[in-house]
Amino acid sequence: MSELVVDVNLLIRRPAAEAYEAFADPASIRKFWLAGSSGRLETGARVHWVFKIAGAETDVEVVAAEPGKLLDLRWDGGQPVRFTFEARDSGTLVGVLVTGFDGDDGAAVAVETMSGFTLVLASLKQWLEHGVEGDLMYDKFPDAEYSDR
Repeated sequence: MSELVVDVNLLIRRPAAEAYEAFADPASIRKFWLAGSSGRLETGARVHWVFKIAGAETDVEVVAAEPGKLLDLRWDGGQPVRFTFEARDSGTLVGVLVTGFDGDDGAAVAVETMSGFTLVLASLKQWLEHGVEGDLMYDKFPDAEYSDR
């Protein structure tokens, strides 16, 4: 059986530097995804993320950060998560590549991860292109308790 990979991409009609900064800056990432981040995403940094769903949090290691181009992260004890920012004439193609789905539930976790990152990128698009702070994760989990509501 081949390795399970989640690969999600969405065109954001903003410059690559702006799309990158939305993830790297702890205040900005709250506008479309997280309830909190303990620090800026820079090479070698270790930060703590708190997701909008109560009790959901993770430690993140920044393996590489190339402004406007790449964020290579490890979270949940080492799972690789890579964000890419490809400048295009019409904006930036933001990509998310996640590997390392192990165990009996690997396929189910990969599907849920793909669904989640699709909403993260849609929320990013909504915020950067239209100035609307996204609450799509709230709508995905309407019965969950939230850490910032």
